[in-house]
Amino acid sequence: MDFSDTTVIIPVKDEPGTETVAKDVLKSLPGSNIIVIYKGAIKMALSSPRIIIVKQTGSGKGTACIQAFKLVRTPIVCLIDGDGTYSAKELGKLIRIVRHGADMALGDRMERMKPEVMPGYIRFGNDILTATANLLYGMDLRDSQTGLRAIRKKALDKLVLHESGFSIEEEINIKMAKKGYKISQAPISYAVRMGEAKHMKLSGGLKLLFANFKFIFDQ
Repeated sequence: MDFSDTTVIIPVKDEPGTETVAKDVLKSLPGSNIIVIYKGAIKMALSSPRIIIVKQTGSGKGTACIQAFKLVRTPIVCLIDGDGTYSAKELGKLIRIVRHGADMALGDRMERMKPEVMPGYIRFGNDILTATANLLYGMDLRDSQTGLRAIRKKALDKLVLHESGFSIEEEINIKMAKKGYKISQAPISYAVRMGEAKHMKLSGGLKLLFANFKFIFDQ
């Protein structure tokens, strides 16, 4: 299947698995375009006319995503983390969901989550964040913090995004829902991170929780 209608963004900060993820995308999504946007150092010898490597201006995952979104010229834009926890093959499933009418398709890690992959307290925090967003905005998400998603570019362009950090995913979810766009979900696998584990601290989780309330009056 041809994926020339798709651009996959890989936002990274010193992840050793970046090249492996890019190779996975090239193999699993033939014809797709790739934007690797990085902060800090990048270890990637892989070269392809389908890959654009961009130095991030500013800091934070949200800043990287917003910068990369402006470079996309295809009807579908995707996000995948550069740490090897997600499969590009499963991203293809989300792309097909968007092609068939959804405005955004999210990968749901929770249904297939193995206990050893994510510490219990991190999973509990994810459940709290998802439940809070669902309650505040009438959504029915199962994994609001997923880093694997496909979005219709025309819908994404209607959003005014500001979040500079990890709350960018929640901001996208909420603003898509507030505009009435169709959000679909599909179960995906989730692997152990390549390289050093980087679990979010309590302070970071609280910032994400409070970010949910920031968008009540924000369009």
